[in-house]
Amino acid sequence: MFEKTFEDICGFPPYPHQKQTAESLIQNKSILLRAPTGSGKSEAIFLPFLIARQEKLPSQMIYSLPMRTLVDDVSNRFQKLAHKVSGGIRVVGHHGKRMESPLFYADVVVTTIDQTTGAYACTPLNLPLRHGNIPAGAVASSLLVFDEVHTFEPLLGLQVALILAKHSAKLGFPFVFMSATMPDSFVNFMRKQYNTEFVDANENDIRVRKERNLFIHAKLSEELDAKKIISFIKDSNERIIIVCNRVSKAQEIYEQIRNEALNKGFKLILLHSRFLEDDRERKEKELKEIFGERDPKSKAILISTQVIEVGLDITCEIMISELAPIDALIQRAGRCARRGGIGHFYVFNVSDFAPYKEQEDIIIKTKKELERIDGRKLDWELEKELINRILGGCFEEYLKPEYGARVLNELAEGAFFGNRQQVERTVRETLACDITIHDDPAALGTRIFSLEKMKLNAGLLRRFVQNEKPLIWKIETDDIEEEKVIPKILVCKDTDIHPYGFYIIHPDFAYYSDELGLQLGKKGLPLDSRESISRDELIMKRKEESWNEHSRLTLQYFRNNILPYYWLPITKLADSWRIERDGFIARLELCLVLHDLGKLTVEWQKKIGRKSQPLAHSNADTGKRLPPHSTISAYVLSDIFFDWGNFGDALRFSIAHHHGVRSREVPRYELIPEWKDEAIKVTSMVNLDLDFSKIEKRARQLSSTMLDTFPLIKNEKFYRTYCVVSRILRLSDRIATAGDENAILCYENWYGNV
Repeated sequence: MFEKTFEDICGFPPYPHQKQTAESLIQNKSILLRAPTGSGKSEAIFLPFLIARQEKLPSQMIYSLPMRTLVDDVSNRFQKLAHKVSGGIRVVGHHGKRMESPLFYADVVVTTIDQTTGAYACTPLNLPLRHGNIPAGAVASSLLVFDEVHTFEPLLGLQVALILAKHSAKLGFPFVFMSATMPDSFVNFMRKQYNTEFVDANENDIRVRKERNLFIHAKLSEELDAKKIISFIKDSNERIIIVCNRVSKAQEIYEQIRNEALNKGFKLILLHSRFLEDDRERKEKELKEIFGERDPKSKAILISTQVIEVGLDITCEIMISELAPIDALIQRAGRCARRGGIGHFYVFNVSDFAPYKEQEDIIIKTKKELERIDGRKLDWELEKELINRILGGCFEEYLKPEYGARVLNELAEGAFFGNRQQVERTVRETLACDITIHDDPAALGTRIFSLEKMKLNAGLLRRFVQNEKPLIWKIETDDIEEEKVIPKILVCKDTDIHPYGFYIIHPDFAYYSDELGLQLGKKGLPLDSRESISRDELIMKRKEESWNEHSRLTLQYFRNNILPYYWLPITKLADSWRIERDGFIARLELCLVLHDLGKLTVEWQKKIGRKSQPLAHSNADTGKRLPPHSTISAYVLSDIFFDWGNFGDALRFSIAHHHGVRSREVPRYELIPEWKDEAIKVTSMVNLDLDFSKIEKRARQLSSTMLDTFPLIKNEKFYRTYCVVSRILRLSDRIATAGDENAILCYENWYGNV
């Protein structure tokens, strides 16, 4: 079935490694796929997922990548494939600049590894923390795919991916790791510790790789400069890609060769990380037109940095690079003769190892190996040999358990406190901040957050402020969970520069152009602000709804829509607790019908304006500050949950957090006299005997109290149960309130456009 589906959708039969991967995945096996660039790794996972989802595989897939450009490329490819399949599968790309599914509601979410990590830790990077357990439930119940894992920082992002994979495996969820350049030591570790099915591609099976002849030239007695590049283009009619290790070097070379290149008839493009999103997207689109096909249509030169190592499906005839770690060089080489044919890859020495100072030993080994293979054809077998010789021992060190334990401790602490910076620090060490250019931020008010901005390394910005003493402002907000925030604008000095901050530089000290990108220390102009959608236009208008009706609708939506979608995760969680599936579902349904029990208090019903029957919502309550009810619901049901042990405790957390993760205060309250009659009506729909005397004991609380704050992420069974139940409860609750699932889609659409 897979082979026919693949050929129908892709137009050609699958390669052997794609077929082997699909067969193993459909059997619910975890996969480690090693295959060269351009060999169709992504399709080898996406198409079997379409075939087996909701039956042998989870209904959702979270596909994690290292960089935004790769997210855009893979999600666009998946969307085109999905259009050829019946069933209306929804595929989105999601990252900090493209928030298409902040609640991870789509069937396939292609995202960055830091977004996946933040979501799993109930600490989303681009969503109010109070919603955190909604995307967490998606990560906890999906097929997790980690692609280009060789580019994850080995002591950080790779460790997080291994933690998430381990948590999945313990509960019977399959996962996938994919890479072009992973050493055998990593392969052996994954097979032994995670029981993964290993698939290793054969280059001779892949047409474009079989037809590819790429030769490596080690120019390691020389450093790269403009004169050497001009000598390359003097008599050339080919496409050339130049990769520098630093943005400033790329900008410098671009300016130095610009006139010569243009006079020779070359199209010249500069691409690096310091462009605004729109300009970067425009450049990437132009690159795909010029560098996308096997045969060149025109002479062109691309000057770039590490941003092209993954994510850009482009090719050239000549690649010129500065010396870098071997895995980075192999990724760069993957953009030369990518469609087949003859290519030449030149590597020049560097005097400064930045930004790879911490990998000095690897660069020295890389240099020695390049000198050994100078002039040879760089094929897949040689690539693997180089990776094993240079990185094999390093990965044996990286995979020692103490490194994973340290990252898990950091992740657990970040999740417990909802600390975004700490969670993101578990993924990558290169910590950035947002910057923009303006001369009068105080005049902008809240429009300050709509200014066009870009990422910049915090250490680089700190050194610039220290050396040049520019006028620069730090923008802060109160740490509250509201969409509307009032900015605090503070003049700052170098010691005030920190990762994840938002800074505005006066245009006397920073220049931006769509040709060169950001240049510090050069006079420029202010950047513009973008228009954003008003939240007031999209606030859900509630109708009056009785407490009983809302409970029934919440259960009805769960049974008709949510349960079929989450059948497999619910089954696996029930198995992990050694509970019959029907019993698991019955307890979950009890949470659904009683999640708003805390609204049946004298205080809450008075505030909402009840006139007859107890209310869940009123058409007059939008924007009105109502008493907390979710923590009261959890507290009143505590003795019921206590009888169910740790499983019941996970359900208690889910109810307590169904309006805000980490909610814990239980105010004084008194249940209304009719509470039991109302509860009996809705619990009669659930196949579960309930001892109401355990609720009666907590019918009133004369003083406030506190619940536990947050479940520990280290207990994967407990934590994932909390996340999945929270997601199911909150989606069912929200859709029951609005009437259909458009409420979720509208929220995601609004938040993605703010």
